[in-house]
Amino acid sequence: MKLLLFPIFLSIITISAAQNFYVLDTDGEPITTDRQYYIVPGNTDVAGGFTLAGRNGSCPLNIAQSSQLGDSGIPVTFTRVSQDTVTINYDEDVNIAFSTSTATCEQFSTVWRLAEADEVFNRAYVSTGGYTGVSGNQESLNFWFRIERHMEVYRLAFCPTVCNDCNPTCGLLNVDIVEEQRWLSLFRYDESVLPVQFRKA
Repeated sequence: MKLLLFPIFLSIITISAAQNFYVLDTDGEPITTDRQYYIVPGNTDVAGGFTLAGRNGSCPLNIAQSSQLGDSGIPVTFTRVSQDTVTINYDEDVNIAFSTSTATCEQFSTVWRLAEADEVFNRAYVSTGGYTGVSGNQESLNFWFRIERHMEVYRLAFCPTVCNDCNPTCGLLNVDIVEEQRWLSLFRYDESVLPVQFRKA
């Protein structure tokens, strides 16, 4: 009997260890590429989810955090580099795209893209207009983000590994408040963290 229980015990450990790499939603289930999710704050008393907004009246639109508590924002979908499975692991490169189209700046996709640093505020803001599933070159480097573990929840980061010859400036995504507008942008790893969770749409 003990000999039979030993391999079963090892199987349970293996399954549990594999699940530890999955990014889990607020229901405790692995997030997948075939579902839509709201990215909401890990601290529920701090603003709302993410949406689209224009900076300086120009296109493409940028990613902004709703200032209203309880506003879930716009749902997103995730795309992995490899299509061999639908589950998302933390610390892997993913594309993030809003699951909506907009009449404003309709010529641009809603795929997240890290824009060049703003000359005035010296911040690289997260914009749209990227492409999904494109990897391996400098041009597509700014379309890839990652989800990292942070305490009991997660955080969003930019540190793509899809291009072997590229040298990206890695950092965490956080909110830069400019004139009461909350813009998602790139911060250094030693700056403050924006905890996030993923809730099924």
